Amino acid sequence: MKIGFKRGIKTKRENWEQALYASFIAQALCILGISASFPFIPLFLMKDLNITDPAAAGLWAGVMGAISSLLMAVFAPIWGIVADRYGRKMMVLRAMIGGCLLIMLMSICNDVWLLLVLRILQGALVGTVSANMALITSVTPRHRVGYALGLMQTAIFAGSSIGPLIGGVLADVISYRFAFFITSLALGVAALIVFFFVHENFEPVEADAKHPKENWREQMGQLFGQKPFVAMALILVMVQFANTIIAPVLAIYIKTLNGTAEGASTLAGLELAVTGIASAFSAVIAGRLSDRYGHRKVLVISSLAAAFLYFPQAIVGNVWELLILRAMMGLFFGGIIPSANALIAEFIPEGRKGIAYGVVNGMGSLGFGIGPLTGAIVAASFGIHWVFILTGIALLMSAYWVNLALSKINSQRKSYGLLQPQQEPSD
Repeated sequence: MKIGFKRGIKTKRENWEQALYASFIAQALCILGISASFPFIPLFLMKDLNITDPAAAGLWAGVMGAISSLLMAVFAPIWGIVADRYGRKMMVLRAMIGGCLLIMLMSICNDVWLLLVLRILQGALVGTVSANMALITSVTPRHRVGYALGLMQTAIFAGSSIGPLIGGVLADVISYRFAFFITSLALGVAALIVFFFVHENFEPVEADAKHPKENWREQMGQLFGQKPFVAMALILVMVQFANTIIAPVLAIYIKTLNGTAEGASTLAGLELAVTGIASAFSAVIAGRLSDRYGHRKVLVISSLAAAFLYFPQAIVGNVWELLILRAMMGLFFGGIIPSANALIAEFIPEGRKGIAYGVVNGMGSLGFGIGPLTGAIVAASFGIHWVFILTGIALLMSAYWVNLALSKINSQRKSYGLLQPQQEPSD
């Protein structure tokens, strides 16, 4: 018994679940390994690479992070195009093996410029999310795509929440270099899981008179010519932006609420972690709900709820009220991402899923990088409270535009284009 889409990958029904759960574990390990070094890079620079000035170490760490995010944004669509032509599993393995080797090299790095080069290469090569999403949406029956993407989003949230904790503990208890080495192995194990347990029978889309072969500029132009796709990209960028905009000033805000700096850093970390954990918890549930009640409905409700939960964070009286609001906001963030990605999977033709997910994840990397800088500028110019207010307004505007754009989908389904609905799976 086989399941197939009209154009693209064919897989046995019993294999899609194996591919999904194997990819879930591999993606969590991969994100864990990549994010594990985030807390200790400035300290590694000071202790092992002879950057004695704390301000300089912080600047180096910031530059490395910004360049890595920028290159990830640039290269994600490129790797997406390659995935559409040569296979998604190959791109997942390329990213995981490349990441394993690069992070392992960081463990023996003795020069700050060499570390910068390795971080640059990491940004260019290690982008597993878009390839994994394209792979999973291609092998998963359409009526289970929301659940599958929710599970993958849980892997991302879980890995990014646990990774820094594990990396920090390894660095404190043993050494920074050992932490790099051990976390690099997580990516190696992830690659082995994908290699042995994720099976892809890739069939590249052949050009014909009705669907002529297009270069990457034409593909990008057609993607961004579709308002619903742009709306999905925008809301995914806004989630990353809203998640990180408060990061550089959250400890200061907590200090203001408590009246003391004691424990402010720990509480700031707790506030950020709770948001991620809540999102990880809700993503799978939201994926199931979107499969049952519709991706658009879950997306719009989650976007509006997250926006309205941002405003009261500006007027809380203590850190525990802030914690509750951020946990609730995280629950709705977990509903936005899988439903938006499921809509992309539903309407993007099989041969363009790689570039589509590459574009949205690349733009998400930009949101992740721009958020902290914007938060710092707004807080310095207008006050910390305005960071919450302006972010809430931006989320509201995004939710309105998403609903407006998606309302036009039914008419677009009737004509061939990028948003042509996929053929229902058949036994």
